[in-house]
Amino acid sequence: MTATPIVDLGHDIFQIELVDRELNGRSTGYFINAEQKTIVEMGASVSVPRVLAALEQLDVQPEDISYVIVTHIHLDHAGGAGLLLEKLPNAKLIVHPRGVRHMIDPTKLIAGARAVYGDSFDRLFAPILPIAEERIIVADDGMELSIGENRTLVFYDSPGHAYHHYAVYDAASRGIFSGDAIGITFPRFTDVKGMEFYAPTSSPTQFDPDAMSTTLRRFAELDLEYIYLTHYGHHSNARQVIADNLRRTEGYARVAEQTYRDGGALEEMIEALRTYFYEELAALGIEAGDPVLEAFEFDIEMNAKGMYHYMQTKTKA
Repeated sequence: MTATPIVDLGHDIFQIELVDRELNGRSTGYFINAEQKTIVEMGASVSVPRVLAALEQLDVQPEDISYVIVTHIHLDHAGGAGLLLEKLPNAKLIVHPRGVRHMIDPTKLIAGARAVYGDSFDRLFAPILPIAEERIIVADDGMELSIGENRTLVFYDSPGHAYHHYAVYDAASRGIFSGDAIGITFPRFTDVKGMEFYAPTSSPTQFDPDAMSTTLRRFAELDLEYIYLTHYGHHSNARQVIADNLRRTEGYARVAEQTYRDGGALEEMIEALRTYFYEELAALGIEAGDPVLEAFEFDIEMNAKGMYHYMQTKTKA
């Protein structure tokens, strides 16, 4: 197998480079080398060979994996779960209660993704395979999972990005595997400017800024040093990441409310969020017209779509 980029983060946690929309530098999975060896996030099926290659590089046998954890069932986090479990004969999948049925029967996930991605679906996501119910563990809020002596993972329901989302707290590292619950960062921006920019991810269709803010405040009460983001990488400034996301979640809500109240359609929502991003970046010294702003464009458009859907749903309620 081709070597997969692996980073030893300490605390027996290893970061694995995944693939997202055929790009590196967008997604990471994690391997916890505890007594009960555990994988957190594997991305779409295209990333499964990378996960297996990482295990081989770490001299871990596929049959030694006990658990595979997905923070939620969006395809860039869980699309490869079925394929990966085929390769890990003793592993069980841990998933949010609201995501179980879609892991057992991914028909609706596949149909929804095909509608969005069209001819690109197979290249980006196939195959999405069903998982036998007996290989699934449902993680309710507060569930504790012992994976070794003095090592217990705690699962926290974390709506805001999606209602089928949990985050996983690891007291041994004082870290949390946050999926999309504590936002994302932008590695290209970091590489060019030498600084981080943390922002919520509000992609369709379950973005709820009130729920997201509540989730973030809950995490702020934990004993945290590290955040293990899926998008992207590990971060030792947990308090700052949470604070930035909380402030910007409130900013997203203001932008969404004002734009929709003014009669703005989706294009206006995209432009309003772009303006908000650029204002936030200007405060960090990034000037208008800087080529690095292109690094934010995909997420600005995707987040604005989720904000617009949120307002449509809210006004119909």
